[in-house]
Amino acid sequence: YYITNNLRMQLKFPETVQKINLLYYSIIVIVLGTPLWWYTTDTYRAALPHSQITGLTEYKTLFSIPVGVCFDPTEVQHGRVEQIIISLKPFLLSRAFNQGRVIYDIDLSIAKKCGEQSFSIFFTNDVVRPSKAEISPQGLKISFDKIERMIADVAEDILNYVELTQLQNHILALDDPTLHPILQDVRNAMAVATSYNILVSVVNPDPAAIKLDYNLVEGTKQYLEPFITELGSIAEVTYQTQVMRYVKLPHKPVKSGDVYFISENNLPHLINPIESKLGTSTTNDINLIIYLMEGKYSPLVIKTKDGDMKELPSFLSPQFGAVLLYDTSNKTTIDHSTTFNVLLPQLKQLLGLKSTNSADISPQEKFFMESRATLTHILKSIDTLNSLIRLVDSIPNMVIGDHIAGQIASSVEGINKAQTALSEGKLSEALHQASLARNAAEKSFSDPSILALLYFPDDQKFAIYIPLFLPVGLPLIVAYLEILKRWKKNKDKTD
Repeated sequence: YYITNNLRMQLKFPETVQKINLLYYSIIVIVLGTPLWWYTTDTYRAALPHSQITGLTEYKTLFSIPVGVCFDPTEVQHGRVEQIIISLKPFLLSRAFNQGRVIYDIDLSIAKKCGEQSFSIFFTNDVVRPSKAEISPQGLKISFDKIERMIADVAEDILNYVELTQLQNHILALDDPTLHPILQDVRNAMAVATSYNILVSVVNPDPAAIKLDYNLVEGTKQYLEPFITELGSIAEVTYQTQVMRYVKLPHKPVKSGDVYFISENNLPHLINPIESKLGTSTTNDINLIIYLMEGKYSPLVIKTKDGDMKELPSFLSPQFGAVLLYDTSNKTTIDHSTTFNVLLPQLKQLLGLKSTNSADISPQEKFFMESRATLTHILKSIDTLNSLIRLVDSIPNMVIGDHIAGQIASSVEGINKAQTALSEGKLSEALHQASLARNAAEKSFSDPSILALLYFPDDQKFAIYIPLFLPVGLPLIVAYLEILKRWKKNKDKTD
């Protein structure tokens, strides 16, 4: 009996050892290995302000345009002017176009000093044409006679004076691309950015025939740099200069009587050979091109589609730059007072302003550019943040580092501060905060750690994890199946 019982225990011992080993390795894999793997491969995602970003899309931005009201105390009492302002506000609000994501408000108030604000209105009895409003050095000049008889028209004059419709068109076009081919100002303008680079190029198609002193450094320093200084509050603007040679135009001027002309229909084709050699590479580059025409093509004009002759041979290429066909006949140097008096007004159009002959930036034009830039930065920042949130939600294993969360938080904070400043009429502060917000939003969206996961399909994850888990998990599964098989066999014998 003793020998038989001992033999049975020896036969069961390997099976017992197998179960103990299986339990041991299972504990190692499940209790230790799995948490360790989970911890080391877990995707870190910093907390993002989802609710705040979603809230930004639910509320409209209030944009207040401060307009100072001036008057002569000898002509009217202070209280009467306050009554006029109160009477005008309902008409202004009814005509202010509030479609879209911005609510516009005209903030009329009596100015402490006339002319200290970008927009000023002067109420007076001394108007040449009392039925109309007139622009004067003091601002918009409106007669009391017109205020008494046509106060609704006065409100319309004020809206036209602050060019509210032009600003609204640019902002609406951000969400409605169909407006671009309809509105010329919108179509011509470069996209609003926090920085621009202006490239001034002199193109000499035949240096042997055209021998001029380009005088480019002195010209840009004298005429372009003061203009760029005026833009300093709107965006970071830099400029470069270059000289290009042996670039021929695809269409030569045609002689008609005593003049040579280039058809307006051929103007877009003139840019192609120049553009391919400019060296510009970003959407923020603005090109100012001075193309030197041989003296034999003098005088040179542009023939419009209507058959008229445009004496000044220059043209604007929307969202690209401006081109001047410079007459070199009887010249030894380029007169940059002429070139920049032509190119700078076109540069203003590229920045969203209306076409004018002035190379200077008026306070009203500067206000428009600052307003357009501020509103665009705010709306683009909101769009970028919402796109980022949707992207993060669509890719659960995307790593969101603390630096990205910090940038997003900074962008949200900048948007809130910009909106608050706008509602208070503090445009400069709003523009500064909006620029910071947009830079932070775009920087977080284009972070390399995010971009790397946009093209990481799930099948690659299986290709990584299967070689890791299969050698460990397969023996355990087979061992458990074998134990289950033996248990069923022993159970059948017992039954």
